[in-house]
Amino acid sequence: MAEIQPMITVGIPVYNGEQYIQKAINSVLTQSYTNFELIISDNASTDSTEEICKEFVGNDARIRYVKQEINKGTDFNFSFVLSEARCKYFAWLAADDYWEPTFLEKNVTVLESNNKIVGSIGLVKFYGIKNFHIKKNFMYKIK
Repeated sequence: MAEIQPMITVGIPVYNGEQYIQKAINSVLTQSYTNFELIISDNASTDSTEEICKEFVGNDARIRYVKQEINKGTDFNFSFVLSEARCKYFAWLAADDYWEPTFLEKNVTVLESNNKIVGSIGLVKFYGIKNFHIKKNFMYKIK
């Protein structure tokens, strides 16, 4: 029986993310839209990020975890998860962010509704950061 090709690759680049990575991964795994693969690139973390990620890998075949041997920098790590994508759509999720349960479903619906649409993103809300605000599509710090 042929394997069903996922529609979305979700990429999580991480470095020393033990404090947040579990919540980020759980927010992907609890999506209402389930036809995805999750690629986690660990940029040579020195905390318990690897152990946390490997526990998830053992429980869900949609997850692939790659541990970089040396820290190659943030740009490399973000590019790496994108380069590993094999699906029609791609979404980055920072290791200290998380999604509402219908995030993927709503964005796939928008993208599939019109082939002229090339990108989709939901409303961004900041939690735990009191001095940042969004205004006219950019972020600034209030003094």
